[in-house]
Amino acid sequence: MRGRTCVALSAVSFGLWLVAGTSISGQGTWKCTAKPVEPCMKRHGRLSSQNGIALKIWLIGTTRMVALDNDVDDLPAPVRKYLDMTSPDHSYIFGDFEICPLESEEPGHIRRVCVVGGERLVVQPLAASKPPFRLLSTWPIRGQSIEGR
Repeated sequence: MRGRTCVALSAVSFGLWLVAGTSISGQGTWKCTAKPVEPCMKRHGRLSSQNGIALKIWLIGTTRMVALDNDVDDLPAPVRKYLDMTSPDHSYIFGDFEICPLESEEPGHIRRVCVVGGERLVVQPLAASKPPFRLLSTWPIRGQSIEGR
């Protein structure tokens, strides 16, 4: 009987760990109320916060940046923590973002988008003394896509 209880507790713990591990990537935690003008796409980029346009993603491999229509409060709590400019944790966040365009592409102008998900996120602290690290809850388990879970 004692062995069955341990097995049951282990199974429940593992299930809770899986649910907690996918909380950042799911579309339910990235809020976007605006209607996209084009289909959403996954792009690799660097999310950052600054004065002016509060949140931007540099699309790595290009010279393009997109402006997020999302408020900081619309992002998952583990991500929000690194975008507060007054925090000692202020950082860049690299990863694969699910981006939904809110306006058509216009050369020479920043495009408004909404982010509805992110995976494989890596945090690069702006304090030079700290090394980059992964937000493990956004990394697929054993090569599986997060969206497939």
